[in-house]
Amino acid sequence: MIRGITTLWKKESRDFFSSPLVYILAGIFCALMGWLFYNYLIASKDITNKTLSMSILIPTYGNMNFIFLFLAPLLTMKLFSEEKKLHTLDLLLQSNLNHFQIIAGKFLAGLTVMLFMLSLTLIFPIILSFSGYNDWGTVASSYAGIVFSIMCYLSVGIFASSLTDNQIVAALSGFGILMFLMLLVLTSNATHNVLLQQIFSYLSTPYHFESFVRGAFRSYNLIYFVSFIGFFFYLTHKSLDSRNW
Repeated sequence: MIRGITTLWKKESRDFFSSPLVYILAGIFCALMGWLFYNYLIASKDITNKTLSMSILIPTYGNMNFIFLFLAPLLTMKLFSEEKKLHTLDLLLQSNLNHFQIIAGKFLAGLTVMLFMLSLTLIFPIILSFSGYNDWGTVASSYAGIVFSIMCYLSVGIFASSLTDNQIVAALSGFGILMFLMLLVLTSNATHNVLLQQIFSYLSTPYHFESFVRGAFRSYNLIYFVSFIGFFFYLTHKSLDSRNW
């Protein structure tokens, strides 16, 4: 099973990195993040660990997470929809790979690209370290939260791509699902029912991401991310199954 996933992962990764889209998106991402980080940096007055975290890193990571929400559907929109359009998906489904291996291989390829982009931002805490910043626990926790969020976004994007042979429709569908899940936080704030507030907050991805950024994540945050990814893997699996009917 692992060999099949690895083979597809390498193939899809090569396809990604041979495409100009990845480098265009990475360039736009770096430009936006660099501009945001610079503005937070020059606006900061104090240089203590707490103030640097609160005024620079936390808002930077928050914006980074939001940008990845938009990038993920753009990266994943072609993973299944292009296969459908080129009539190669049926050949892939009839290969020795099972549905899980196919989904996992494509997912890992998308994750590889996103981690490549994320690695380019490691320069930010390094720059702050020259000002005496050394709260590396918060940095590690924040990056862990971003990685888990990215994995959620990719799982949604792959599911959306499995529904159509149109890449634009796949991207827009992915955006729609992710924005709905993000807006659940606002919905929870708008209701006066405590139970509904808790339910909407728990279902919202940003709620769990913020726990990581604050360095106060709990086991239920991890359970949420794993369950989220597993749920959309399952939906994608069912979507691929429907082609057998």
